Amino acid sequence: MARILFVDDDPLTLVTLKKSVEIFGHEAILASSGEEAQILAANQKPDLIMTDMRLPDIDGLTLVREFKEDPDSSTIPVIVLSASPEVEATELAIASGAEEFIPKPVRLQTLEEVIQRYIGE
Repeated sequence: MARILFVDDDPLTLVTLKKSVEIFGHEAILASSGEEAQILAANQKPDLIMTDMRLPDIDGLTLVREFKEDPDSSTIPVIVLSASPEVEATELAIASGAEEFIPKPVRLQTLEEVIQRYIGE
């Protein structure tokens, strides 16, 4: 069982993602802001982090960079999820240190494949 931290300011998205990973037998940790995500990541030690690009207190790409610069979270894979229509969203996510970019809405099969790829469960 993997522990996956989801960061998104939309409560419905968080609930949907939580229910989705629980179907696969994983545990979801939910954060609605970058600050909350940093606290939870430090205390809960997730195996994978998935964050939205737009958060109320910090840009999601900045959050990715902060996770990657922190020795305690630098080895945790980070995936950026976003409904952003920006053409270069993938390149921006990768440049910030994310392992990959997934457009929203996230398909259940895609979510399962990403978890398999980075957690191997």
